[in-house]
Amino acid sequence: MGADWYKQRGFATATVRQARAWYLRFIPQPGDLLDLGCGRGEFLAAAAEAGHRVLGLDHDQAMLAEARELPVRQADALDFLQSTPDRYDVITAYHVIEHLAVRDAEAMIRLAADRLRPGGRLIIATPNPGSLPTIAHEFWRDPTHVRPYDRELIEFLTAGAGLQTVSAGLNPESERGLPVELADLDLQPPTSTQGASSPSASRSSRWVAARLADSDYGQDLERAIHDVSDSLLHTRQELERIAGVLRRFLEVAYEPSELYVVARRT
Repeated sequence: MGADWYKQRGFATATVRQARAWYLRFIPQPGDLLDLGCGRGEFLAAAAEAGHRVLGLDHDQAMLAEARELPVRQADALDFLQSTPDRYDVITAYHVIEHLAVRDAEAMIRLAADRLRPGGRLIIATPNPGSLPTIAHEFWRDPTHVRPYDRELIEFLTAGAGLQTVSAGLNPESERGLPVELADLDLQPPTSTQGASSPSASRSSRWVAARLADSDYGQDLERAIHDVSDSLLHTRQELERIAGVLRRFLEVAYEPSELYVVARRT
């Protein structure tokens, strides 16, 4: 079902690779890398180019067919981890854990921890349930998703497997699904529309202003202008406050759609 679903949703290889390649920053040096649920091999390709000796696993043969010349194997992640004698410097699982019940997720993490060399790292990435469009809609589109996992639960499971968290957070390369651009909420400073005037026009303006200032009409006009100016200033301050509240709401509700945990075997 995975390959058909990717095709239906139109997931672009370049977009997926960019989001996955971001995690290379957490791998200090090239080594033996196992990618669980490698799919079409976007991360495998990026890791191989970075000098890692890679192997990808996926149970979907149609997905693996798109991995082209990359070293991949059709296998169930739990079965492979349970049976392989090999050890790895890095094991990655991008968008795998949400397809598992908690008991199976715990087993996968414990098995992965056992297959890491000392100092090796396990990288897990999954849809972010703190993202409003992700948890309200996008996550449940995939019929193979079992449940969402937040960062705290993943860290609990990795700690239970004897791993130490190195880094955890949100992937800035993942989509946010914002309904507006945050930059659109930045109010522009007021600009002056007053153009350059000739010396004679300036003298005339000053003469008229002086005559008006001495009259009751001029004083009433000055008070009216002052009241309008105060009202406009207050309106702008309120707009800035509302824009700030809306920005904070959008930043919280529309977090990046992918979270991650990087844990190390001590």
